Amino acid sequence: MGVSGGERSMEELFELMITKEKDDGKAMVRLGIRLKIAGNEVLCPVSRLCDSYETFEKEFQTLNDALEQIEQKARRLFKSQSSSAGLRIGPETPAKDIWDILSAIDDEEVLTENFNDLLESQRQAVAEYVLTHCNIFSGKAAAFSRRYDSETGLMA
Repeated sequence: MGVSGGERSMEELFELMITKEKDDGKAMVRLGIRLKIAGNEVLCPVSRLCDSYETFEKEFQTLNDALEQIEQKARRLFKSQSSSAGLRIGPETPAKDIWDILSAIDDEEVLTENFNDLLESQRQAVAEYVLTHCNIFSGKAAAFSRRYDSETGLMA
C-alpha cells in the first residue's frame, strides 16, 4: 500500500537538520518535521540542537516517549469507544444514572477509562454521588473510592 493524497511516508516527514557551529566548525543536529502549508514547505525543528550522538539520542527518546503517550491516549480512546458503544450518557444524565451505567461494567480498567472520559462536571457529580450514597467498602464503589483522586477528579 503506497502513500496517497496528501500523506507522506515517515522518511519524508522527518529530517535530520544539520548546522555548523560558527567557532569550531563542529556539526550540530536536531530533528525537524517538514510542514506543507498553502503550497509552501518549511522544515521546523522539533528537538533541541545537539552536539553529540548521546545528546541527540536523549532528545529522540524524549520525543519518542511523548509519541508513545499520545499513542496510549488514542488506544484508550478507541478502546473506550468500542467498549462503551452501548453507553448512552448525555450531558444531562443524572449522576445516579451514570453510576448505574458505569458500575455495570465488569472490567475495572474500562470503568476507569469511561469515568475519566466524562465531562469534568459529570465526574464531580458522580464522585459526590458515589462517595455520599454508595457503600464504598464493597463492590464497584470500593474500587471507585480506592482509585479516585479528588485533586485531579480522575480515577487512577
